[in-house]
Amino acid sequence: MNHELYTQITSIVSEVLNIEPTKLDSPLRSQLPSWDSLKHMELILRLEEQFQIRFSSREVAEVQSLEDLVRIIACKL
Repeated sequence: MNHELYTQITSIVSEVLNIEPTKLDSPLRSQLPSWDSLKHMELILRLEEQFQIRFSSREVAEVQSLEDLVRIIACKL
């Protein structure tokens, strides 16, 4: 896994979800109450803007963790 990419994404996720990056030690969406459907879409839009990419509808639906985001973004870059 690309450490620099992981760090960038973690920073954006923590900012959008308004939680400390250190609290992302359990980065599953289901384990983070602040990662609801509205925040999910806000996060997707921020990541698309930051990395100049587009997520497909299928990709948006399959994201369930921080690692999913890193994997999808890494494949697009």
